[in-house]
Amino acid sequence: MSITVETHCPYCALDCGLKLQVDQGRVTGSTKWKGSPLSRGGLCTKGITAWQQVHHEDRVRTPLVRWDGRLRPATWDEALDAAANGFLKLRDRYGPAVNAVLGGGSLTNEKAYLLGKLARLGLKTPHIDPNGRLCMTSAGAAAMQAFGVDRAMTPLEHLPAADVVVVVGANLPDAFPLIMPLVTRARRRGTKFVVVDPRGSKLVKDDDIHLAVRPGTDTALAAGLLREIAVLGGVDWPFVLERTTGADDAIAATEGWDLERTSLTAGVGITEIARAASWIAGARNGMILHARGVEQQVNGVQGVLSWINIALARGWAGRKGCGVMPMTGQRNGQGGREHGQRCDQLPGYRSIDDPADRAVVAERWGVTPEELPGRGRTYVELLHDAERGAVKGMLVMSANPAVSGPNGARIRRCLDAVEHMVVVDPFMSETARYASVVLPGNTFAEEDGTITTTEGRVVRIDQAVPPIAIRSDLDVIRGLAHRLGVRDKFDFHTGREVFEELKALSAGGIADYSGMDWDALRDKGGVFWPATRDNPDGTEILHTERFGHPDGLARMVPVVPSGPSTLPDADHPLVLTTGRHRDHYLSGNQTRRIPAQADRASAPILEVHPRTAAVMRLVEGEPVEVTSHQATITLRWAPNNRLRRDTVFVAWHWEGVNDLTDDALDPISRIAAVKHTPVAIRPAVTTVGPSVPALRGEAVGA
Repeated sequence: MSITVETHCPYCALDCGLKLQVDQGRVTGSTKWKGSPLSRGGLCTKGITAWQQVHHEDRVRTPLVRWDGRLRPATWDEALDAAANGFLKLRDRYGPAVNAVLGGGSLTNEKAYLLGKLARLGLKTPHIDPNGRLCMTSAGAAAMQAFGVDRAMTPLEHLPAADVVVVVGANLPDAFPLIMPLVTRARRRGTKFVVVDPRGSKLVKDDDIHLAVRPGTDTALAAGLLREIAVLGGVDWPFVLERTTGADDAIAATEGWDLERTSLTAGVGITEIARAASWIAGARNGMILHARGVEQQVNGVQGVLSWINIALARGWAGRKGCGVMPMTGQRNGQGGREHGQRCDQLPGYRSIDDPADRAVVAERWGVTPEELPGRGRTYVELLHDAERGAVKGMLVMSANPAVSGPNGARIRRCLDAVEHMVVVDPFMSETARYASVVLPGNTFAEEDGTITTTEGRVVRIDQAVPPIAIRSDLDVIRGLAHRLGVRDKFDFHTGREVFEELKALSAGGIADYSGMDWDALRDKGGVFWPATRDNPDGTEILHTERFGHPDGLARMVPVVPSGPSTLPDADHPLVLTTGRHRDHYLSGNQTRRIPAQADRASAPILEVHPRTAAVMRLVEGEPVEVTSHQATITLRWAPNNRLRRDTVFVAWHWEGVNDLTDDALDPISRIAAVKHTPVAIRPAVTTVGPSVPALRGEAVGA
């Protein structure tokens, strides 16, 4: 008998709803779920074909253990024993900090919560961090500094209520296609759009202002805009004086950034900057949507803070059609950083450095605060630590740093240096090549739990079919916990059971889920946190009366404009910036296996302005060689006249592309500066395609 199961797309953090069609234990298709929050049944190409990953022939169907240099099939008990024993041997020999955990932003809230608990109570290591460190931490760090809360201020459905929308470093049509109907509604209402991006996209229309900023100069552009807004009398001083601190210093930091200097530094025309400032200064309601373009920089936190300063100066907070919206790329990048999967956080968005927060979590977990490890190292740092021998054991769950890590050749050396690596993934990823043990993971259709959208809306996902490899990811975590000696603290069999502990523990934290009800999450179409026991319906709009700091005031933080760590030079005169392709998701471990998605985009394509291509003597249809300080790879190329002439672009969903990128880190967020890499290009004389590392041993039975 056929049934349909309501759930949510496994890709970006818009988390569009869909209905899976199930017949005799198999997912056979999907249909629109018109009652789903935000998208109301709409899906992009990825969402339409997402169901095809569930029973894909490439699924890892049995555990694999490396014997004699080859990954070979094993029983679940053999594989879990090998996984846990490897970590225990390393811990006994070198201490607990020699083991590390890398998680994924696609994990449900429940799995992210248990993974953090497993790291700290089972492995007893401080080292756990999610791959969201590669994309969202600059936004989170800036929001916590400015607002005391890391969550979008208002639902996306309020976008049409804005008089002006500023989109900074976010290609909405490719990365978040289902936001485009809201953009269309906003345009019909008369909303103006300012788009800050070195590369034009389908978002930009003739009536918009496109500030094609020079990569790495976002803070300079924002400084010039804030200075001009102040000159125009656009600072909302009643709001600023009543609800913020630091405004005088923040505005003073923009001294000297007049229109001419800003134009020269950012590579944007004076007229365009002046018009944008005038639009922003004259808009009562405004929203700023920012994403990786401004965040993946060595000054990513400062970049986000500089745009937050503009929003606060205009009083854009606490009401419909106003606010700052970080656009999260992974389906649960928001929730994944709220419940203890980060090296500096405990569940409920509590700080691991705060004695009071540590005491709350320790008491509820039944341990002493002293038993909780302290702050650990961050994602890229942990990989680099493996290269120097400080990390020898690594548990990787739903992450693929072999493709997504910056300076990819170095990342692969780091993975190769890990003595004992356990990978949990539905597919044999590029990272799994380096594993000692591969444990089959679940797809989105094989689990229940909750995820949190980029808006801060907690929604429920329901299991449609049993796990193809028998055990769920919760079973895997429980099995590892049992072998690590803490089974009594992990006696969970369903996502709902974990959710009950998670929400109870979150009570009183910044990300408070304590008032949420499992059944109501489905009935209400999701609930915005904070949702306390006194306010179970949640909080759609934040900061209506107070910000998250103890005094209730937002902070305007002075930002002195700075640039990238590595500048173009005679040998590397262009800047490479990377991003997403509409038809693929992150490392492509899922979407590149789906024929319809692979056919639409089968390989990375370097985009080059036609005049730049002419100067470099590139021939259309012939490959191009791209050289950075880190590597040289060969790619196909295509002209794009909506790109800055000093900038080239490539989507990064394929192995080898990130070999080019810089691994310099923001000093606060520790995010990698992959949006700015000096490169040279020339006609290629070699075969097209990034280099592929040799395997440590072929997988058998994968």
